[in-house]
Amino acid sequence: MPIVTDPNFFSEAEVERLLSAWWRGSKNASIAAAIERARMSEVVGEKQTVTGVVFTHREGGAKLFTVGFETGAEELLFRFALPIAGISYAIQKVDFGNIYPQSAIEEVDLPTLRQKLAQLPCCTTNKRGDRNGDPLNIVIVARGLDGLFSFIGRGWKLDEPFDLHSIFRTVGAFMFRNEYLNAPVSPLHVFGRPQEVALQKARNNISLRNHLRLWLTPYRLDGMQVWIGQISRDIGIKLTTDVWYLTTHRISPDVDQDRFYLLQDLIMSGSVSRFGYVQGVGASTAQNQRVNLGGDPYLTDGLRLVVILGAPRRVLDQIDFLNWERLRR
Repeated sequence: MPIVTDPNFFSEAEVERLLSAWWRGSKNASIAAAIERARMSEVVGEKQTVTGVVFTHREGGAKLFTVGFETGAEELLFRFALPIAGISYAIQKVDFGNIYPQSAIEEVDLPTLRQKLAQLPCCTTNKRGDRNGDPLNIVIVARGLDGLFSFIGRGWKLDEPFDLHSIFRTVGAFMFRNEYLNAPVSPLHVFGRPQEVALQKARNNISLRNHLRLWLTPYRLDGMQVWIGQISRDIGIKLTTDVWYLTTHRISPDVDQDRFYLLQDLIMSGSVSRFGYVQGVGASTAQNQRVNLGGDPYLTDGLRLVVILGAPRRVLDQIDFLNWERLRR
């Protein structure tokens, strides 16, 4: 099923048209023949081996993709991460194996995890750690790279490193109201570190996007990594003197709505096995509002969404609810 590899994969006719030119008659014929030979068969017979190509979108740095088969009795999914020459993603510069020494990693059960999560910091901070920023309102529990595929399959994009190249591209996209699907996500800090993972789902231009940041914690649940993070919705860009690049995103104040957006998206991915809520953020109300580092106020009931990802794929009525905290709505 090529649509599993890329929902917007290219048909053979599209590829032929993209590579052809009106003045190259014989060359065009060679291209058409090569594309026809490369086509991946849509049906693989029992005990047969086939070779072929799915024409998909180029990614910078790495291509995370899934090869899916439907047997009639079950769905088979195989996941791959393929390095690609060119601009790297920010995540490729992180040495995940050296964030914590092995002696600092703590295997916990669910009751202990609930307690540990409630004790983690309420919010991101600036680099010095003396000002609070966006609330740490999400927790993702997943095994290795598998967690990333749940996001990638729903259209989330990894960000490029935060450097001069990406800043200039960001400014250009802002000025001309263009998309920049892998735009850098500015660094916020938890545990004295900038985020290890940033993901975003852009809308019609760079000023409007959902984005999240994740930090690895020293906790493990059944061998799975535990990540704490924040999600918010960018609704515009404003000028600021707090950073050298002079711009920052303005966020939607209802961060609980963004938290719910993420839950819906991950449920649609079929990878959610359990979810629930824990304390730890603290409420921010209309009468007693807190603000992020950009000065934008936000409203929250003070809870963290905890999502445990796993296999096999599950529909809504197969997902378990962690009976920890209840939403107050």
